[in-house]
Amino acid sequence: MIRGRERYKSAKKGGIKLNINLKKIFLFLLLLSFVGYLVYVYIGFVNVKSVNPLKEGNATHYLLSRYPSSFKKTLIVLENKYNEQDRIEKVFLYAENKEKDVAVMIYLPNWVLYTGLESDFGNAVAISGFRYAGDFKQPGKGIEFAIWQFEELFGMKVDEYIWLDSDAYLLLQENLGEFSSDTVYAQYYQNGWEVSEEVFFFNGFVSRLSWLNLIFSANKFRDREAVIYSSLESLPGVVVELKNIHSRLLKLRPYVIDLSSSKYLDQKEFDGVGGMQNYLKLSAFDTVWRENTEKMIERELERERVRVEVYNASGIAGKASSYARKVANSGCDVVRFDNAPSRVENTKFYVPNPQDFKRSLEIITELFPGQYEIVNGRPDFMTTGDIVIILGEDISGIYSF
Repeated sequence: MIRGRERYKSAKKGGIKLNINLKKIFLFLLLLSFVGYLVYVYIGFVNVKSVNPLKEGNATHYLLSRYPSSFKKTLIVLENKYNEQDRIEKVFLYAENKEKDVAVMIYLPNWVLYTGLESDFGNAVAISGFRYAGDFKQPGKGIEFAIWQFEELFGMKVDEYIWLDSDAYLLLQENLGEFSSDTVYAQYYQNGWEVSEEVFFFNGFVSRLSWLNLIFSANKFRDREAVIYSSLESLPGVVVELKNIHSRLLKLRPYVIDLSSSKYLDQKEFDGVGGMQNYLKLSAFDTVWRENTEKMIERELERERVRVEVYNASGIAGKASSYARKVANSGCDVVRFDNAPSRVENTKFYVPNPQDFKRSLEIITELFPGQYEIVNGRPDFMTTGDIVIILGEDISGIYSF
């Protein structure tokens, strides 16, 4: 029979087994809090959205390629602060045919002058001022205007764009350290030892984009007025694309078109100052672009081997050469461009055998957003092209500011 004292001892022994390890509980709660924090910052990171002014302004249809293609072009623009003003600092255009594993990289410095805007501003405009010029014409439309002008300058449409405003650029620099160009990357380009060091800034910039640092910087993008403008929907999507381009560059060893090189520039003395100004020589760029992208043309376009003629019936000087340039830079063979015998009201595409040139038509009609008639036949004057474009008076309203 168990006595009362023995019963007490037994209960006491059992109570010792209920002893709780507070240290383990504390560590568990600490770990749980840390995991919760990581989840919180990660959710914050993936929810940092980019802003797409082209979509907001219904300009995507006019400025970005609409048809899927193996030949993809990505425009990358970096801004910085100059005297407290936002100015474009560097522009890159990366073009790649993913089926053929061939690529070209274009570097455009901000100090080059572009001569396509005299009718609006009275003189040439520096690349650094493209956004400012657009905002001057239509407040809030600066980025849309700049992308349009980059496409006019390059003579082609792009598939997507990534634009870091000065606050986003400086925020990344603050968290990741000073970005710089490093000639170690010269070995990853076909002509890397022949171009300026600034070409390699893109590699140095993207190589510093640490996922961990970016994740923990996400709240700063929301707290500050830092904006990433892009046709890609979020900050993670932008970073993935930049890193993908960087890795493809290292693998494919693309040719670089360095537009800071003297062979792409016309140098003229600046009146009254004695300094030199550098104007972009588009004809030199076009020649090198076509030489290096001839092997990048998508296979379907190669099979069609289209021959295109462009005639200006709009009454607006220079339209035939302007659109012929865009057609040629997009991969089609332009065999002739000239003035039409007479003016016509509406732009038309004459295609005797449209079923043989489906892809060519897609590429060409992208350059003419809007509703234009495709005629199964030929115009009433002598032509030999597979596709004949007659630019009508309505071409003036195709897209403008």
